Amino acid sequence: MAARASTRPRIAAFVLLVACATLLWAGQLRAKPSVSVSEPVPTQLGAWHGEPVPVDSRAIEILETSDVTLMEYRTQPEETPIWFARVSGFGNRAAFHPPELCYVGSHFEVLERGPLTVSVGGVPKQLMRLVITQKDEQFEAWYWFTANGRVTPSYYQQQAWLLWDAIRGKPMSGTLVRISTASDGSKKSADRLLAFVNAWDTAQ
Repeated sequence: MAARASTRPRIAAFVLLVACATLLWAGQLRAKPSVSVSEPVPTQLGAWHGEPVPVDSRAIEILETSDVTLMEYRTQPEETPIWFARVSGFGNRAAFHPPELCYVGSHFEVLERGPLTVSVGGVPKQLMRLVITQKDEQFEAWYWFTANGRVTPSYYQQQAWLLWDAIRGKPMSGTLVRISTASDGSKKSADRLLAFVNAWDTAQ
């Protein structure tokens, strides 16, 4: 229980960040929040058990979508958690920004940033990796974008796909998925994230 309690301030920080670190609607008049239409995020992913983290109303107002999911996953109650964030955009208003832009705006320092290829079920998967720090705490985050079922670590590739879909008259549908965990500078955080990605992809 002590380990769980000690992570609550970190969870609160990540909940506050989600409003600007994930989906930002761009270039159009404000509209009512869109209806949640994406598949629910499972609470059980292999050995990982997830608990929902509340999304505050301010985040929904800024994102203009109620389709925001925050979860905290663990394999054991005393183990370091994975924080999962998914924001989905549908209709003709979907535009996404890389998380690091708002991490910096929220006074996180980005120590490392770059593409990462991992093996998931024997298949290469391309992601974007961040190492960030704030107040002597360090975190490792992996993220990827989707656009109508296509997956990419690149914001620019996602935007190109969404633009092409719009030109062809298809609704723009995409997500930003980000997973993060505390890091002590060793490879334990990467191993933890990789185990989660394998469980996530297996469940899809």
